[in-house]
Amino acid sequence: MTNRKNQDQHIAGTTADTNTGRALNVAERSFQLLTTGPHPLAVDGRAIGHGMPARSVDLNELRTLLLAETASDELKDAAWRALVIRARMGDPAWVIGCVGVAMPGLKATAAQVIRTSPHGLIDDIVSEMLTEFVAQLARIDLHGPYIAARLMRWARKGAFRARCRATRELPTNPCELGERRSAPDVDLAVLVRDAARQGIITPQEAELIVATRLDGRTVQDLAQAWDVAAWRLYTGRQAAEAKLAVALRDGRVSAEGIFPGPEM
Repeated sequence: MTNRKNQDQHIAGTTADTNTGRALNVAERSFQLLTTGPHPLAVDGRAIGHGMPARSVDLNELRTLLLAETASDELKDAAWRALVIRARMGDPAWVIGCVGVAMPGLKATAAQVIRTSPHGLIDDIVSEMLTEFVAQLARIDLHGPYIAARLMRWARKGAFRARCRATRELPTNPCELGERRSAPDVDLAVLVRDAARQGIITPQEAELIVATRLDGRTVQDLAQAWDVAAWRLYTGRQAAEAKLAVALRDGRVSAEGIFPGPEM
């Protein structure tokens, strides 16, 4: 089988010389920490076969080997199958390992999407891309070919989905809801917290939305303050905003509900 040139150019592209978001920078630093030292994350080259060195191969070296023009499709799929299986065992280190091995392709994908996106959306786009990539590690079919290419395709969809959601004129972002409201002026944070009071979203989800959408804090900063992975906050915010949007559309959350008009 010949190398899939077009697909692997996307996956094995060199690191983009651009700001591709802090989430990938953090992931790369974590990857480097996990692949150096006396006990780096490694795979058994003998078990992978297809030209892999017959010894333990750390993931940094594995990434280099998979980027080589001589790497066959069979080698790439065997290596990625081994990586994904380890990631599915529940050790977060191996999830980071998968992200690290895919980093050249992830950065190239991010650069492609953010090239025509507003600068303020970079972190959202990249984190959504990374979240989708990680989610697909648990879902991707390992029996079919082109595992890495299919993972990257899903990551790209996640990036474009984040950009479309952030730029379209739909009421999923509380910052945009005020422009659509014909009710009396009200602090958007009050609307969000009212949704939490009603149990539509949790108090923590409300604070996440208020802090990152209204107060100007980044998800990365909040993740550090709350000691939680940024991708979890992005996923949580997306789900909470979807619930909030439904509540706003069906009238459960509204300015009138907070400041009812005079009784007739």
